[in-house]
Amino acid sequence: MKTYTKPAVLTIFLISGLIFSSQQLPPRCGKWRWDVKTLTDKQGVGLLSKTPIKSSIDELVVPKPPKILYSTSQSDGREPRMSSETQVVEIIAYVTKVKRESDDSDLHLILKSPNSENTMVGEIPDPECTCFNRFPSLRNHFSKTRKEGYKIWDYWKSAKRPIKVRIIGVTFWDGIHPQKKPKGASQYCREIHPILNIEIQ
Repeated sequence: MKTYTKPAVLTIFLISGLIFSSQQLPPRCGKWRWDVKTLTDKQGVGLLSKTPIKSSIDELVVPKPPKILYSTSQSDGREPRMSSETQVVEIIAYVTKVKRESDDSDLHLILKSPNSENTMVGEIPDPECTCFNRFPSLRNHFSKTRKEGYKIWDYWKSAKRPIKVRIIGVTFWDGIHPQKKPKGASQYCREIHPILNIEIQ
């Protein structure tokens, strides 16, 4: 029969505890304009039932934001929803990359226009984020959207090519990154955030 010294037993106990704790930790939630990004602001929930307007990436990336925001600014991070962020749009796009953001747990998609080289970012929030504790309808909605997002991610990884999708989502102005524009971001950092529905075409 194998025996363990006290230090060895203690080490095993600590490692087991750390693994268990990490599995129990909730997903990381964001901070910068987080209520606008997740529809947990005053106008947000109502956008779920708004009829989408057909648009395109080429159309959405042209306008400039009514106010330039910076991702490094704490005051900009508290900016309430702008009128141009109450638009629910329907677009056709190619998904060229998918990843899970480490800082806020969003499912991050790079979307490309079918008719040009224009790109923009789309995001699906993590429904397990604590911000949805008071918004069960949003949590339920994004749980379904997130599942579809993961299906597309798996399909994209296996196909190893861009995947054509139909997306319904809310337009959003992200902050300008002073050092370097993120890959796939549109010229003025306009996004579809959050994506409400996504399906393969």
